[in-house]
Amino acid sequence: MQQPTPSQHSIRSWTRVFTRGVSAVVLASAVLLAVLVSPAAAQDNSSAQGTLPDVNSLPPAPGLIFDVKAGEYIMFDVLVQRLSDRKYVLIGEKHDNPIHHHHQAQLVDALSKADEQERAIVWEMFTRDQQVTLDDSWQEIPIAELGPALAWEDRGWPSWHDYAPIAQAARDNGLMMVAGNLPDDLLKPMISDGNDALPDDLAAKLDLPDMPTDMLDRFNVEIAEGHCNMLPESMLGSFSAVQFARDASLARAMTDAAKIDGIDGAFLIAGAMHVRNSIAAPWHIKRFEPDIEMRDIAVVSLIEADDPGPDASLVEDYAMRFGAPDDIDFMWFTNDIARGDPCQNLGMGQ
Repeated sequence: MQQPTPSQHSIRSWTRVFTRGVSAVVLASAVLLAVLVSPAAAQDNSSAQGTLPDVNSLPPAPGLIFDVKAGEYIMFDVLVQRLSDRKYVLIGEKHDNPIHHHHQAQLVDALSKADEQERAIVWEMFTRDQQVTLDDSWQEIPIAELGPALAWEDRGWPSWHDYAPIAQAARDNGLMMVAGNLPDDLLKPMISDGNDALPDDLAAKLDLPDMPTDMLDRFNVEIAEGHCNMLPESMLGSFSAVQFARDASLARAMTDAAKIDGIDGAFLIAGAMHVRNSIAAPWHIKRFEPDIEMRDIAVVSLIEADDPGPDASLVEDYAMRFGAPDDIDFMWFTNDIARGDPCQNLGMGQ
């Protein structure tokens, strides 16, 4: 059997899956939460049943938002309040879930209007070598044409139409757009040659340390599973090194943007695996800004809720899916959509 050969698509694809959702369910869940936590509901429920169920112990449903540190469900306006004045706000997604991009746009818009922070918006989906084109296009063309101008779908990303609301929120609030990811043409050389494939100026900017052993072990497991255990074990370390460098690139784009006059911080739009506190972009932010206070970094992860039923996961189970209970600060639950088997379309070859 021929050894699998990585493609640029397969290198990117381990964090991607396919989704849709229904906004009415989101609204209904938010209304349900408001009713459950209202004093009137508490009184009615107590008198009818004698005890009030602990709403924070209920399985998540689409539309609900959970504050991990506080251990409680919260409304959207409370989320905005708790994120107010955070320097860095990282919003994780499943790339192909349109609901996630709607919520990202909603949060970028609301938070930009609610506090006095002027944040840039860094994108995983745009690469550093596209920054000049992004700058030239950003104020000159309609939002609908921005993705095609930067070969969005040709590079393997889901429909630009789904992401356009985020760009519209950025434009409406006068946010600077920043391309954060490594150039696509570096990925294969890095698989072969590691960090030696990085151009000198980028290598100096990222200043990559040796990857901690526990981090490497976690990446290796996740990448193996994300590639349906089709990657040879000998390649896992190389793929993990690329992931480590990509996280560093995203973090560096955020911290560099925050140094620009008139910019106070940054949003990050990225896959959920890139926004974990202990292992991904936030880890590198702390490396680049060692004096930063933990409260200045906030991770919001959009997560597809399981189907309801007796076997539905509890909220704490979701946090552990990302590796550690404190890797996420806020979990925003959404609908999922029907998917085929992603392993059938991974593109690794046989």
